[in-house]
Amino acid sequence: DFYHPDGNKRSLSYRLNTQERAILGGMRGVGFGVLFGLSNPLEDAFSMAYHANLLQKKYPEAEIAISLPRIRPTVGIEHLKLKKVGEKKLFQIMCAIRLYLPFASITISTRESESFRNLAVQYAATKISASVDTGIGRRSGNVVDEDEGDEQFEINDQRSVEEIEKDLSRLE
Repeated sequence: DFYHPDGNKRSLSYRLNTQERAILGGMRGVGFGVLFGLSNPLEDAFSMAYHANLLQKKYPEAEIAISLPRIRPTVGIEHLKLKKVGEKKLFQIMCAIRLYLPFASITISTRESESFRNLAVQYAATKISASVDTGIGRRSGNVVDEDEGDEQFEINDQRSVEEIEKDLSRLE
């Protein structure tokens, strides 16, 4: 596997059965997500939503959560042939998933712009992150060397929790 050459993630069946193992292990809810931009976004979205739907039918008591991140600039992706997924396409995918999985939560991350996230929560998203730091160890204060641990991705929406709360209250 190109993206996961080692470890358990290398096994597709192991990855596909992760959520079911979690449910059987006693987890109340499980999450599904795909990193848009690595392959065909419509195929990825369909496969993810179908997988979530199958588990929802098999385990109706399980809480299903969906995450819809798009790949953002970061160290080490320069050589990848990325598939562009624009805001319009992401919004269409998100709305289709909302219709297909009406009881699932949908999270939109700080990878997206403030305006897109504000739109998303009005139509389909149920959760958004806030005041995020993607640098490894920085929140805990355990960073030994400032050069250690690149950020996982560039944050687009830099609003604080208070700013997001204020903006969301205006949307009601």
